[in-house]
Amino acid sequence: MINFVEKTEGPEPRRRIAAIVPAYNEEKNVGNVLKVLLSSKDLDEVILVDDGSTDKTAEIGKNLGVKVLKLSENKGKGNAMKQGLNATNAEIIVFFDADLIGLSQKHIYLLLEPMVKDNADMCVGIRDRFFGFPKLVVKIDPLLAIGGERAIKRAILEDIPEKFIQKFAVELALNHYCINKKLLVKYVKLPKLSIIIKEKKYGFCKGFISRVKMVGQIIKIRLQLCIKKQL
Repeated sequence: MINFVEKTEGPEPRRRIAAIVPAYNEEKNVGNVLKVLLSSKDLDEVILVDDGSTDKTAEIGKNLGVKVLKLSENKGKGNAMKQGLNATNAEIIVFFDADLIGLSQKHIYLLLEPMVKDNADMCVGIRDRFFGFPKLVVKIDPLLAIGGERAIKRAILEDIPEKFIQKFAVELALNHYCINKKLLVKYVKLPKLSIIIKEKKYGFCKGFISRVKMVGQIIKIRLQLCIKKQL
């Protein structure tokens, strides 16, 4: 496995890489994710964006020594991602969800390799679950590659219109932007990586309602993008 940090040969210095973790009330699991990221030699910094949590999410991040942004209110994942971007000057940004189970150095490597080698403008991680169903969905409609694990060039994030950075719509908007601009997007399978499902995290009723809202938001933005055709 390549250690990207050591690859500094050539006239230009290695581009800085920052990991950003948006989180809302993730005290039970966020520490596990942050520890893996902190142990990576390929990341220059790790930023936890606490999106208005009412639990100890921010405190856990501070205790581990990562940069923590404590937002005063919950405005959604898209805004948290944007705030994290504003807190770093890194040229390559890699995002990770706070509720991941099984995150490893291999997953970080798979996401970063195409970016570091300039083989992609964005690299999207596809979790290996449901007998390969997510991969099939992406083949049918690349816009629906909405996993939270992705590496992307900073300039792309800065060019996404603010109105599309809403809650769970940000990843769909990023997909649309890259496809519309004919940028190079890579999709990599992230084996044995999963998340804590909403029904388990919040209880069945509250979790199910949260899932319905998320799906509704995704469908809404997907339809808007079909109509507008451009970002």
